Amino acid sequence: MSTVSGVDIDGLVAYANHIDGYSTVWANSTTVFLGTFDSGIKYIDKNNITVDVDVPVDISEYVVDYLNYPDITSNSIRYIHGNGDYLMCCTDSGVDFVRLPIENYSPGYRYYTTVSGAKKCFVTSTGKSYYTVSGTSSWSVNVITCLTDWVLPDYEYVTGGGVLATEIKINDIFVTEGTSYDGVSNTLFCATSSGAFIIDEGTNEYTIYYKE
Repeated sequence: MSTVSGVDIDGLVAYANHIDGYSTVWANSTTVFLGTFDSGIKYIDKNNITVDVDVPVDISEYVVDYLNYPDITSNSIRYIHGNGDYLMCCTDSGVDFVRLPIENYSPGYRYYTTVSGAKKCFVTSTGKSYYTVSGTSSWSVNVITCLTDWVLPDYEYVTGGGVLATEIKINDIFVTEGTSYDGVSNTLFCATSSGAFIIDEGTNEYTIYYKE
């Protein structure tokens, strides 16, 4: 779990301090990736994580730099999500998509866009990517289906029209793969300030569960 002072692991059986804390955390089977507020993305090799249920282990020395500006759009990381060997992050200046090589921790190919207001992101096992963007009067979930640098997303679900109603903040997103009515497309779940929106990407139909 990322905190204002560092990262705590499994109920504080191990920890890694950072002067400004960590903003977000995500892990795959081998590596823990840590987002910072002003120094990019760092990582910890899981082989270096030792735990003690009585006295928490300080593993700060094993935190290593991974990506920094200009290799990502900003050193201020708002959110990290990954899937297998795909890593995606929202920063203060844009959204970055990175392929993780299996052999080592060096970044592979990288695609990105510059945009303000990116908050949360989600990447599927195929690399299809989703990210939220806040605006002055509307929010959107932007969808990327082709891995390349992009200016405009391939598709948008925008508050203020279409599926989502006006002036609804999108707080979080989650995607389940191949769960659409057509058995192929994905289902998109949006946690919003109004309630939960569930969107079938195959039919473009949606269900709304309003909060009371």
